[in-house]
Amino acid sequence: MIERLEALDGLGAEIAARAARAGVLAVWRTQLRSVRRVVVRAGRTEESTSAVFSGHGVQVRTAEGRMALASRDGLDPLPALRLLDRAADATRSGESLGVASSADADLPVVVARSVPSGLEAFEETEAPAVAARLAEIEREVAAAAPGVRLRLTWVSDLDAWRVLRSDGTDVLYAMPRAVLRAAATTDGDGSRHSIGASVAGPDPRLAWNERLAGLFLRRAVAAARLARELPDALVHPAGCPPLVIDYTLAKGLAHEAFGHAAEADGFRSSVLARDGRYRTGERVGADRVSIVDEPIPGDHAWQPYGPNGLVRERAAIVDRGALADALADPWSAAASGVAARGSERAESYRSAPLPRMSNIRIEVADPLPAPGSFEDYGAAELRDLLSAAGVFRRHAAVSWLSGYTGGQVNTATGDFVFHCKAIRRITRDGDVLHRPAIFSGSMFGALAAIREAFGPLALDAIGTCGKWGQNVPSSGGSHFFLVLDPDPSFRLGGS
Repeated sequence: MIERLEALDGLGAEIAARAARAGVLAVWRTQLRSVRRVVVRAGRTEESTSAVFSGHGVQVRTAEGRMALASRDGLDPLPALRLLDRAADATRSGESLGVASSADADLPVVVARSVPSGLEAFEETEAPAVAARLAEIEREVAAAAPGVRLRLTWVSDLDAWRVLRSDGTDVLYAMPRAVLRAAATTDGDGSRHSIGASVAGPDPRLAWNERLAGLFLRRAVAAARLARELPDALVHPAGCPPLVIDYTLAKGLAHEAFGHAAEADGFRSSVLARDGRYRTGERVGADRVSIVDEPIPGDHAWQPYGPNGLVRERAAIVDRGALADALADPWSAAASGVAARGSERAESYRSAPLPRMSNIRIEVADPLPAPGSFEDYGAAELRDLLSAAGVFRRHAAVSWLSGYTGGQVNTATGDFVFHCKAIRRITRDGDVLHRPAIFSGSMFGALAAIREAFGPLALDAIGTCGKWGQNVPSSGGSHFFLVLDPDPSFRLGGS
C-alpha cells in the first residue's frame, strides 16, 4: 500500500513547475485509506465490509492570499495535475468573486517519512478469523454477565498520506488504527440502557494481543454488568454536589470545552478569544491544572504531520491555569496572533485542513497515587482513595460520574452539557448506584473546581470528532480520577 505513494517520487518537480508558471503556492495531498469492519452479534457475523479510498487533493494560494481547492478520485496523477491548473485559474478570479484573502504564513520546508513497521498485518488479518475471535470473546462476556444483549465490533483503518508542496516539502506518513468495541444493552422499567467499552491500538491483530484482549474483556464485562444493574438504579437528585469524574469524562471536558474553543479558525466567536485574537496569558483555571494536546505514537488519534506538510507539535492550551497555545493552521495562526504548530487535520484528500485536536488531556501537578490500573477501581476502591485524601472531611458524600457518552459545548459562551454512563453516590459507609444524569455548566467553573487528582495519566479514551462535516479519530484523558468541589457554575441533573 505504501509503495503506491512512494511511486509518486517524480511528482514534486512537476507540481513545482506548474505552480511557478501560475504564480501560486501549491499543496498536493494524496491519500490512500483502507477500512475494514466486522460486527458479531449472538455468535453470528452481522456485518463484514471493506472499503478503499484514494485520490489527490490540490490546494493553491495566490500571492494575494486567495485560495482554491480541488480533488479527484484515484491515484493516477496525470488527470489530477490538470486540476492544479484549473484551481490556479479559479484563485486568480477570487477577487472578482468576492473571495476573502488569508493572512500570509511562514511555511518551513519539511522532507520526512514516518511509516510504522508491521503494516503488512492490515492485509494479512482475515475477516473470518476476526469474526471467530469476536464470537469467542462474546461467549466469555456472556458467561460472566448473563442476560445482556451484546454486539462486538472490530475496525481496522490504515490511513496513509503523501503531502507535496511546490516549495520542496515532501512528507509521507501512515496512521495505523484498530479498535475493538462492545455494546451491552438491557431493557427495563420502560427504558433502554446501552453501555459501551473499547480498546484501541495500531495493530489489527489486537483481538489476539494478550494484554489488549484481556483489557477489552475486563471492560466489556464491566459494561455488561453495569447495563444489567441500571434498570433498578435510582434517579440522582438535581443539584450541585461535589463530583468525581474519571479520565474518560475529563477527556470530554478537555476536548469539547477547551479544545474546540482553542481552534483558531473559530476565534471570531470563541470565548477564549477577544477581537479575533487568543487571550494568551489570561487565567482560566487553577494554577495546578493544564490542558495539553499532543500526538502520541501508536495512539488512536496519532498524526505526526499535518496535511499542509508541517510537523505536528505539542500545544499547551492551558499551562498551569493560564491560556498559552492555540490550535491553528498556518494561515489562521497569523490572523489570531498565535504560533502555528501543525495543528490542522483533514478527513480526506477532498477536505480542507482545519485546526483540530489529536490526543488532548487534563494534567494536574502532583497527583495523588492510585496504584494498579484504572480497571482495578470500583466504588469501594475509589472510596478508599477519597478517604485517605481527606475528601470526606470536606464532604459527607461525593457523586462519581462514571464514563462518558458524549456532550456538546457552546464555544462562544463556554457552557457545556455532558452525559455519563452512570453515577454512584459515595459516602464513608458505602455507595448507591444512580442512573446517568446531565452534567452541565461553565467550562471555566469546572476547570477551576478541580481539587485533587488521583493516579497516572490514562490517555486511551477514544472517539470521533466531527467538525464542518469532517470526522477524524480523537483520543485523550487525564489522571484516573479528578475531584471537583461544588461550584454554582455547574450542576448535576435538572433541565
